[in-house]
Amino acid sequence: MDIGKLFRDAWGLFVKDIGPLIVGMLIASIVPTVAAVVILFVTIGASFSGLQVDAEGAVTSVDSTSLAVLIGGSVAIFVVLLFLSVPLYVGLISGVLRRVREGREMAYGDAFSGFGLFGKVIWATVLLGLIFTAILIVPTALIVGGAAAGSGILAGLGFLVLLAAMVAYVYLAMCWAYVFPVIVDRGLGVTAAMGESRRLVHGSGWWWTFLVLFLMQLVVGAVSTVLGLIPFAGAIATIVLYPFVLTYLVAMYFQARGEGQLVDAVLGWPRQAPAGPPAYSAPAAPYSTVPAPPYGAPAAVEQGQAYAPAPPPLAPPARPAYEAPATEQPAQTAVTQPAAPEAPAAPEPPASIPGA
Repeated sequence: MDIGKLFRDAWGLFVKDIGPLIVGMLIASIVPTVAAVVILFVTIGASFSGLQVDAEGAVTSVDSTSLAVLIGGSVAIFVVLLFLSVPLYVGLISGVLRRVREGREMAYGDAFSGFGLFGKVIWATVLLGLIFTAILIVPTALIVGGAAAGSGILAGLGFLVLLAAMVAYVYLAMCWAYVFPVIVDRGLGVTAAMGESRRLVHGSGWWWTFLVLFLMQLVVGAVSTVLGLIPFAGAIATIVLYPFVLTYLVAMYFQARGEGQLVDAVLGWPRQAPAGPPAYSAPAAPYSTVPAPPYGAPAAVEQGQAYAPAPPPLAPPARPAYEAPATEQPAQTAVTQPAAPEAPAAPEPPASIPGA
């Protein structure tokens, strides 16, 4: 990947649609937060009567009804944040992808376009969260169990397993970096998008993907830290920098697909020939050489298939006229027929009598 081009493309895409991106980021940040705060106050108000508070204001006991309300409110907050935040962020990715694919100016309403893929993006978020949680929960349980039992061997084993789990965590996080862009751009299902993302990452190089994401995090973190020293600038930096992270991810996605020239065309950069994936990445080649379908077209392909229709069957080669095979006639068996009887000769007329 071209790191300099990634930052240049990401900034160009960000500036192109800076208004809708910042407004969409505000919506994605404020709406779920407000909904969560409302649920929190309702939950606390409903459970307040069952709380036992001492003179110092500390909660001493909670009855079963209030405990159930608090647990239900916590679950509701998590669900609301999940169901609102993820589709809104995916909507911003969708708007940037449409800008590149169609050359279409991003609209303010594009922030809500992620709800059109609600089932896929929520299932992808839940599945990825379960996988990453399962990776970390086993070593954590070993460490906690070893510490509780006073077993240094068990705790040490848990620490070794934790190191291996962290390696697996980072590896899979890089492999699935393009899951949401693939879902939006190609309309694939969640598991198919996970496989496609892995092929794209390995096609452009896993270490390259790790490096460019690491550098982006360093730059964004440094800018955010510096701006955070100024009062109220930290919150503004988050609103501005996160859309840049999304445009950076989209620029990475098109480079991984070998379609960086599409970004060049939208931004007016000098046109470059498509580079395609590295030669050692045979599995990723079909995905980077075939153009994607128009935005919004239903996905009619399965994992591992290309967008291009199958070529028509080859016609048999034409033969020269002099080589054209003669039409064979069915052989007929000669049958001997009896000769027909000869007809008797007609009598000759009598000769005329002289003088008659």
